[in-house]
Amino acid sequence: MTDTTTSPARATTTRWERHSPLQTFAELLLGLSFTAAVAFGGYGVVTGQLTVLSQVAGIVFLVTLTCVLVSWFRAVEREDTPAPTGRAVAQAASAAVAQAAPASVNPIAAVDAEYRR
Repeated sequence: MTDTTTSPARATTTRWERHSPLQTFAELLLGLSFTAAVAFGGYGVVTGQLTVLSQVAGIVFLVTLTCVLVSWFRAVEREDTPAPTGRAVAQAASAAVAQAAPASVNPIAAVDAEYRR
């Protein structure tokens, strides 16, 4: 028997369940455009012709690669940033009110105190 009271709760949704249909489409388009660029490029090399389809597929690949990488990095950044809790928001609000009250507060000291927290 497993004691579940001390084990941490698992996330209810996985990374793939949080994907939007647009993000899934972009990732599929990335793979398809890479395959098309390689296939049409190989055909152009074998036949000795310059194919416009290979160039278009290469451009689509680079654009979708950029979009997908930006999306991935933003998702990782969102996961690394802790969500503010109600208590943290209340503490930040009270600290802001306390700092705003005295008029002779040194702004550099206030920024320094904020970074040291």
